[in-house]
Amino acid sequence: MNLFGSTPFPEKWLEEKVEEFNIEEKSFEKTPWGEILFKKAKNELENVIIRLKKELEDIRYEEDIEKVVVILSEDIRKITNVYEKNNWDEMYEELRLLKLDTFRCDKNLVPEIKDKIKKKRDNEKACLKDISSKILISSSSEACKDIKNMYEILLKIKDIILEFSKRFSKIKQDRNIMDFTDIEHFALEILTKEEEGENHICKKYKEKFEEILIDEYQDSNLVQESILTRVSRDNNIFMVGDVKQSIYKFRQARPELFLEKYESYKQKDELKEGENLKIQLFMNFRSRKNILDITNYIFDTIMTKELGDIDYTEEEYLNLGAKYEETDELKIETHIIDLKEEEESIYKSDEKKEEKIDEKIEDAILEAKFVANKIKELMDKKYVVSNKDGSLRNIKYKDIAVILRSTKTLAPIYEQEIAKLNMPVFCDTSSRIFRFS
Repeated sequence: MNLFGSTPFPEKWLEEKVEEFNIEEKSFEKTPWGEILFKKAKNELENVIIRLKKELEDIRYEEDIEKVVVILSEDIRKITNVYEKNNWDEMYEELRLLKLDTFRCDKNLVPEIKDKIKKKRDNEKACLKDISSKILISSSSEACKDIKNMYEILLKIKDIILEFSKRFSKIKQDRNIMDFTDIEHFALEILTKEEEGENHICKKYKEKFEEILIDEYQDSNLVQESILTRVSRDNNIFMVGDVKQSIYKFRQARPELFLEKYESYKQKDELKEGENLKIQLFMNFRSRKNILDITNYIFDTIMTKELGDIDYTEEEYLNLGAKYEETDELKIETHIIDLKEEEESIYKSDEKKEEKIDEKIEDAILEAKFVANKIKELMDKKYVVSNKDGSLRNIKYKDIAVILRSTKTLAPIYEQEIAKLNMPVFCDTSSRIFRFS
């Protein structure tokens, strides 16, 4: 579903979005785009400072390190001065004027340590260059002028979109066909028709439905939400969802609809009359304790409000709800194959892009080889698994599944590498899972 079609009143939405570009001269960080970029610049600068401070702490007790300590300390001071600026132009000017001293060290400093520190410092200098060339690339007035210049162009694009939508709708109507987006919008149109008093169709459905049950609520969009609010009585909707499973933003799902209710609804012991009830379903009946422990640990470490829409604390932990026979053989392994590469420019020739695709395929082959060998290792060592009744037995091929993010390119690679080791394999492309038989 496109963004235009996933909004309740797309023509009005489009008009409002285009008018956002009709800005008066003001500080760029106060515009919707500048606010995001200014925050990103701040975060990037903060990360540089944190990494330099850590490097400084790591080397403090090395011998003959005094000159390097002075250099890094001065770097931190200068970059902090840029970071502490509170508006776009001040940060932009300070970053343009920022000059870090030439790297110096004591001649007796161990060469390996010197090279290591210099390489890390050069990486941070490259990060600063990226901030200057990719984020803080112009003054506030220049940025605002560019946005204002786009306004006239967007007005014409808006007219094209509206005309296209009108003609496309006419063609579908002539052929007596409609798509899913049409169904949603026709339903919403019926429910929002202007009438004296309450819309009688809304009233009819409000009286008809005792309860409205919604699954996967985190994947609802604004059109669906508008329909639901018009056929409900506010107090008869039961929604089930998990924002951590929200994967359909590219289809214009709005997990913030879920989050708004998750944060405002009250648990039973806090509930007052007229408030909405929140029931937290954190008991997990599908996984063993070791799976839940590592999952909670990873999410607790990386998931924040900024990254993942929610702060993953102990209150969000998945808790063990099922009983399994535990053995000493059960453990979680995490393997990281370092495929780190330089950040690629968006301006690449077709030849360079083809080379990059080839590199990605080579990376996938390395991962597939590792997975194939790991499966063979499990089979050769007769890894112990449990039956449904709790009894233990040696692993079989049918117990193993490899879950892939996508199968179009990866499936043939994994299939080939697994087959090379004479192991039976079947790929279910519809579910992105490899199964063994």
